[in-house]
Amino acid sequence: MICVLPARLYSTRISRKLLQKLAGRTLLEWCWRAASAIRVFDDVVVATDSGEIEACARGFEAKVVRTRSDHVSGTDRVDEAADLLGAGEDDVVVNFQADEPFVDGGAIEGAVRRAEEVATIAAPIGSEHEWRSSAVVKVARAADGRALYFSRSPIPFWRDESPELGTHARLRHVGVYAYRRSALRRWAALPASTLERAERLEQLRALEAGMRIHVELGPWTEPGVDLPVDIERAERILSSRGEQRRRG
Repeated sequence: MICVLPARLYSTRISRKLLQKLAGRTLLEWCWRAASAIRVFDDVVVATDSGEIEACARGFEAKVVRTRSDHVSGTDRVDEAADLLGAGEDDVVVNFQADEPFVDGGAIEGAVRRAEEVATIAAPIGSEHEWRSSAVVKVARAADGRALYFSRSPIPFWRDESPELGTHARLRHVGVYAYRRSALRRWAALPASTLERAERLEQLRALEAGMRIHVELGPWTEPGVDLPVDIERAERILSSRGEQRRRG
């Protein structure tokens, strides 16, 4: 099973985000280490079009594939990487976001097991700020686990009494995907959709096209690094973990 970390040099909100140093390592290395600790992966690969990203990844002995520079999304880059790595049509390919160092490994393993077509992860929302923030993607999930909708707005809307934070009534989408290779190929070939353009969320393209996305529930985890304010929080947590390991 292949795990791909799509990695571009430039990002909208944080300059050269993946090369930001946090507690002595780049964000890219922290995410690669998190992915490498998950037992179900046979191979963990960084996919990039950047020479700087490639040099950084090879510096901590990651496997790297060079991809085209014209990809508009991480899914497109993972699709090309799957071709370059020779993934079979029924193989599971995992898209592991290179800005999610805190993702729960057990939830990823659960998503892999449920990837009949596509599977992803959700975690309980832990604060009112997180619930309201447009930077945090929310997901509404059916009783059978399939995704109903993803949004930057707080969903679902509770007309009466709102449920408590930290429950499965309010869910944050964690942008890690497990795809069957055939489903990944189909997704990457789809044109951008109306809802995708409205919310700037590419998973809505797949939903609009009738694809099934299973949403695996995981425990609350620290959100990834999306905004400049997240850098200090992530460094504090990672530094604390390093101290705990040294003391242990």
